[in-house]
Amino acid sequence: MSGFGGYKTYIRDVPDRFETEADDTLMRSMYETYAVESEDKDGLPTGRYWVTKEMAKKAAAEVVGTHLRLGKDGEKEYVEANFPALWSRFDVNEENKIEIDRMPQLLRSICGNSEACLGL
Repeated sequence: MSGFGGYKTYIRDVPDRFETEADDTLMRSMYETYAVESEDKDGLPTGRYWVTKEMAKKAAAEVVGTHLRLGKDGEKEYVEANFPALWSRFDVNEENKIEIDRMPQLLRSICGNSEACLGL
């Protein structure tokens, strides 16, 4: 969690190309909200970001809610029905995480309708 610390304070370093409002807001949201940064053997951040299955499901629910407008019940039902098969297509090594750069494709796929996800 960025800004959390004590003895050592972790500061999340979002890549420069995603830092401002004019940049890719989807990827900025992925880095700031949904991704976890891997660490080396000494516990220091590596700069490599991953999205876990749990966080990818939350991101998918947000996208379904904002782009498909199914309502809370419809959104939950839709994600429960479609996310597991979609996740297995992206997490081929069954690591329960995928590279952050693969999230836009996953989120476009969850909509099923390319016109509904034009803003992604």
